[in-house]
Amino acid sequence: MFEKEAEGWIKNNLHSKEEDYIKAFKDGAEFGYNKANEWQYPSKGEYPKECENVWCYCKGLGIKFYCVGHTIVGGDNKVRWWNNCKSEELRVIAWKEIVPPKESE
Repeated sequence: MFEKEAEGWIKNNLHSKEEDYIKAFKDGAEFGYNKANEWQYPSKGEYPKECENVWCYCKGLGIKFYCVGHTIVGGDNKVRWWNNCKSEELRVIAWKEIVPPKESE
């Protein structure tokens, strides 16, 4: 999943000392935590796979809120955000993948 990042880290940091292994563990844990909490931004052209439900941070009618939503690409190739509970298109500021716990798989 993050093979390129790991290979680069190893080349730059690992020299077979105990301190290197401790640093590797800490850096790996921090990297994984940051990846799991990473937000993507449609304003930067970052979109999930079509129809994949994701956690969305939205703006609407003067309020900001969170909801589960997904994208659909229309015949005009425009990406539109929808939520199963709302009849109007969502205005998504940011989104991130929903990662269920392993127990639920």
